[in-house]
Amino acid sequence: MNSVSHLSSRALRLKAGTADLHSHVDTSIMAKDPFASVQSYLQFLTLQYLFLKDVEALYTHPQLAEHLDDLNERRRLDALELDFADFDLCLPDIAVKPLITAKTDFATALGWLYVVEGSKVGAAMLGRQVQARLPVSGDKGARYLAGPGAGRGSAWRHLVQVIDDVVFSETQEQAILKGARSAFSRFQQYQAQVYA
Repeated sequence: MNSVSHLSSRALRLKAGTADLHSHVDTSIMAKDPFASVQSYLQFLTLQYLFLKDVEALYTHPQLAEHLDDLNERRRLDALELDFADFDLCLPDIAVKPLITAKTDFATALGWLYVVEGSKVGAAMLGRQVQARLPVSGDKGARYLAGPGAGRGSAWRHLVQVIDDVVFSETQEQAILKGARSAFSRFQQYQAQVYA
């Protein structure tokens, strides 16, 4: 048994079990200097849009909604669509079928949601960076990164509490980690597409 399996918190086990993929995603995104120009920022937004559109079903997933009464309010796709409108751009075309549906099993969906919601944690810092370097603001062009403001931290803590408190079988324990890793892998597929 490895050290990850001995961590008392399921959320900490997810963090440890996805650390390699998470680190790679963060490093590869920042290596593209996404806020160096409007064009590079639009590539960044395209990447975010493709991924969030892919996971849209998470925010109407019936079992997730049973545990998170603010599930629908956590969506960021609307803000991202407004960012594209601010630049007078059409939304990117979606060429692949989403992997997540309303019928995705609960544990797998929760693993995906952990990754998608976790991306909000660093979004505030990225929002400050892009506003310092480009002519955008939380009201125009950078709504997606501006997010909900003060509520971001409490929403994340609530999700972590749900992840830690839910009772899972051993099969579900494996499924939540597999779901989280699949989410990072899917994001990497979109990275490869956008930055081809």
